[in-house]
Amino acid sequence: MGTDPNFTFLKAFFSARIDRLRNVRDDRGAISIETMMIIAGLVVAAGVAVAIIATKVSEKAATIK
Repeated sequence: MGTDPNFTFLKAFFSARIDRLRNVRDDRGAISIETMMIIAGLVVAAGVAVAIIATKVSEKAATIK
């Protein structure tokens, strides 16, 4: 299985965001980075959950027909 271009895009996008937040010289930067990491983790977890559910539903639909 090859690399999914969507995951490649998300990885590059969040890497760029994290690098940008690291360069901010502000006291609020640490909170922003932590928040961004939590949001990124939740987005990935939701994507994995949706993929698993979609796979299970399509498997069940294939067995019914």
